[in-house]
Amino acid sequence: MELYQLEYFIKTAEVLHFTKAAELCFVTQSGLSQQIKKLEEELGMPLFVRIGKKVQLTEAGSVFLIHAKKVVENVENGKQAIEDLNEMIGGELRIGVTYIFGLLVLPVVNLFAKTYPHLKLVVEYGTTEPLEKKLLNNELDLVLVISSNEIEYPFQKIPLFTSQLVMAVSRTHELAVLDKIAFKKIEDIPLILPVKGFNSREFLDELFLKNNMKPKVSIELNAVHALLRLVEESDWATIVTEKALRDWNNVKAIEITGVNTKRDSFILTIEGAYQKKAVKLFIDEFRKSM
Repeated sequence: MELYQLEYFIKTAEVLHFTKAAELCFVTQSGLSQQIKKLEEELGMPLFVRIGKKVQLTEAGSVFLIHAKKVVENVENGKQAIEDLNEMIGGELRIGVTYIFGLLVLPVVNLFAKTYPHLKLVVEYGTTEPLEKKLLNNELDLVLVISSNEIEYPFQKIPLFTSQLVMAVSRTHELAVLDKIAFKKIEDIPLILPVKGFNSREFLDELFLKNNMKPKVSIELNAVHALLRLVEESDWATIVTEKALRDWNNVKAIEITGVNTKRDSFILTIEGAYQKKAVKLFIDEFRKSM
């Protein structure tokens, strides 16, 4: 059994199409099919059932896929460990970032790219739950999140900072003269908010519900940078974590009173899993930047 046979099998199981899998593995379809057939002969059971052009995993294929992925993952971790021993910070560092960290992470990513030219950096933006799932599936090496929920095993959390939600408006907005605003009064102000699915939006919706409020949400966006740009250039208001306003000099942060809006932020990794040297270096550098 060869490693490349497992890789062919895994890719075919992902796309359920021999031609597409062959293209993604940079081999001919006949070559890929032949290797999977050899794998099936060695295992003594079919891994796929072929119905016309359609391909499906057999029960044996579904079971073997779990173990094949672990084998390939262990080999990759072994390669990375050897590179780390040689102090050649190379390979790939895959970082999951919730949208609120948008601009906060970029200076550290830029520094890392210059400091470690052999290291490929992949930054993926998303909402908390999908990023956590990718971390569990070894598709990401670490995830940066802000959460008001309890984070449990197998996630290992490294504290970053505590931040409060604030109301943000343009410095030309009529409310920019305020330093504080009662949460109840926000009900009467037209808002731009992140779309549902954002951790901060879920937290806000719970606060609105607890206080029997029906806010005027005029616009919803799934990009915090675009949201703040719109606030900066208009008469809209929004509610974001105060850390998101760093370097937004034309936006005024107004403290929200009457409710507790404190939320903690963390870097998440998987407890007990092999950790690349690049992960440790990135965590140290990001914490220093805060």
